Amino acid sequence: MAKTHVVPRAYIWGFADTIRAGLEGRADPITAFGRAYLASAPRYYFPATILLKLPIGTSVIVLIGLFLFFARRLPAECRAGFTIVFAALLLFLLVLVLGSTYAGIRHALPVVVLLDVFGGAAISAASASPSRALRMTVAVALVAAAASALSIIRPWEYFNELVGGTKNAYPYFSDEGVDLGQRGKELADYYRRVLEPTGQVPVVNYGPIGIPELTARQLDWLGRDVERDEARLSAANYSGTVLIDARFVGPKPFWDAASLRARVPSARFGNLLIYQGSCSCAALFASNLYELAISKVYAEKPDLEAGRRLLRQSTSMDPSAFFASIELGNVSRKLGFREDAFRAYSNALRYAPGDDLELRRSLQQQIQRISTERLDQVPDLRNPFLE
Repeated sequence: MAKTHVVPRAYIWGFADTIRAGLEGRADPITAFGRAYLASAPRYYFPATILLKLPIGTSVIVLIGLFLFFARRLPAECRAGFTIVFAALLLFLLVLVLGSTYAGIRHALPVVVLLDVFGGAAISAASASPSRALRMTVAVALVAAAASALSIIRPWEYFNELVGGTKNAYPYFSDEGVDLGQRGKELADYYRRVLEPTGQVPVVNYGPIGIPELTARQLDWLGRDVERDEARLSAANYSGTVLIDARFVGPKPFWDAASLRARVPSARFGNLLIYQGSCSCAALFASNLYELAISKVYAEKPDLEAGRRLLRQSTSMDPSAFFASIELGNVSRKLGFREDAFRAYSNALRYAPGDDLELRRSLQQQIQRISTERLDQVPDLRNPFLE
């Protein structure tokens, strides 16, 4: 496709990234069923996620439709079409089971649509059936589905009662199907009403809402002014307000906010949790310092010295973030600090996932090259977390 220029280059990049990320995953950690995973999860993850995300009433209707299909009680002229839909459903589910999990229900929506075809068949069959029991079952299931789901304005946050409902699911799941930064307005409103009048500068770790949106909403946060906030971001203990995405409170292989997980939020807006008081926030600060460092290293006019300083602080606060050590190694190499680069790559190897053999092999090769070759002859090492 690239050689023939059949489509624009941006489309090819997006298509390639979608295929790679969808099948291979990203270096984003997720919590599934209360356990932490990196890039992948058990094979039953997607079937279970669909089961827990669909309203129970909807699942009942879908199961009725599937029963009617296998019992050959749907119209004969529709049988071939339903067979094709069922085959597509199974094939798509197979791809999901073998692929990446970071996006959760967002990647499984085509399966949900195909399942709902059988739900529609059940409703159609019930409306034309002389069986009062079938009509009543489908009607009650529809009412139950509507009652549990229609009140949830932001559907990403929805979970059914099998996992404790929408309010209690967040400690067990942290994929993108739990929250996608939908509470930005509530975050800004809380800042204006509660924090700004008292001059509080909060810690903000809320999903995909990054520096551009926080700036556009004219908010202040710890890390906006690096010179002002660097000392507080480097402290192990913090006293103040933390506004955090519920996805980040569950168990994680790095940047694990265990101190918050044991506490009850002071306030909550969907999956935007607000904690007040003192906490051991080293993991959160390590995350923020890493993001600040990336903004320095990859700026239009890079400030590698500042980036290196911030990366060193981040990795000292939480060395388990192996990709931060990769970045520190890259920056140290560029600045000519051989021993620091060697140490950073070695730390990255120590904490890199044990099952990612390609990453571990590339780290070993980089360590060897740093030890024996001229630094200007050694290329940067790929940071999978940037993807």
